[in-house]
Amino acid sequence: MRQKKVLLSALLAAGVITGVGSVSAVEVLPSCDNGAYAVLDANGNLVCQPPAENQAAPQQSAKPAAQPQQQSAQPQQQVASEQKPATQQQTAAKPVKGPIIEKRERIFTDWGPYKKKSPQELLQIIKTLLREQAPVAKYPENAPVGCCYGKLVKPPTYKEIIIKYIKEDGGYKLVINPPKFRVVEKKILVRPAYHKCEEIPAKYKIEQEKIMVAPPRAIWTYANGIYCKVQVPPEYVTITRKVLVEPPKCKKELVPPEYKIVKVKELVKDCTCEKKPVPPKYGVVKKVIQIKGPEVIWDAVLCDINLKPDDIAKIQQRLKELGYYNGPITGKLDDATMAAVVKFQVDHNLPAGNISIETLEAMGLKDLAKNYIKCEVKNLQ
Repeated sequence: MRQKKVLLSALLAAGVITGVGSVSAVEVLPSCDNGAYAVLDANGNLVCQPPAENQAAPQQSAKPAAQPQQQSAQPQQQVASEQKPATQQQTAAKPVKGPIIEKRERIFTDWGPYKKKSPQELLQIIKTLLREQAPVAKYPENAPVGCCYGKLVKPPTYKEIIIKYIKEDGGYKLVINPPKFRVVEKKILVRPAYHKCEEIPAKYKIEQEKIMVAPPRAIWTYANGIYCKVQVPPEYVTITRKVLVEPPKCKKELVPPEYKIVKVKELVKDCTCEKKPVPPKYGVVKKVIQIKGPEVIWDAVLCDINLKPDDIAKIQQRLKELGYYNGPITGKLDDATMAAVVKFQVDHNLPAGNISIETLEAMGLKDLAKNYIKCEVKNLQ
């Protein structure tokens, strides 16, 4: 119980540490190849703790024949619970106060890093687990004729915790709407009307006028020694002069105003400020922790007793089609065939170690699997 509390505390602490920032990478604690539980001790170190049922296995294996009837009820009940069709279990979201708004947990089984191993390595690991952790169980007494029961290694169990939190609080965003204008044409006065003054010059005429400079008179003349008194006509001089006929005048002429068509911006709507709500931003943190290592379970399997060579040949042919088996079609359940079966089971997160009905169905051999469905412990009355 203390180890579970320490594991849960480490899980929550890791969720808080990785809760700041973007989504963190998925972290999977290493598993134990011998099927032990991967837990954290009080000092935070990873240790492999064997399951409770496996700790009692040595005592049971010491007297397998003396306690068959006492153990028969418990294994059947255990197998029925272990062999549920669903390999994942997801709990409802848990509302949490503070920045964490949702927390989801999911329990699932997965072979994880085992998938990278070769078929031969997997076969040896599975054999070791079956040998060291084999549960002592009595075969079901009400099983139909032709049924065989054996051990399978269930994949490690993981807990995935997904936390949704408020990464950035919402609020309001100030939106400034700039003023709106429209372009219109306007006729503007460039120059007003005015009078233009023009001079009309004066008019003159040229006149000649005789001016008498000497009136008529009697004068004495002398010619040839004789003086004569004669009458002299008046004498004139002619002058030319410029006579004003019409004085100068001022003429005013009206000049019309001058206009110009220009394009101007006219205000349609002045600027405004408004607040718009901004929703909060959310972040998601995912944490995956192994809570149980591979464990041995008990269920109906196919073996040399109830599995015909033709059926084995079908399994070999199907494994070859799926790319897991490249040997000859012999109809024999040899190590090469079992290594291919185990590799297929690990890749598909199935209990491994023997050919189960679930394995046949996953291979697509449903016609072959239906002959043995009656043997599954969960289907026994």
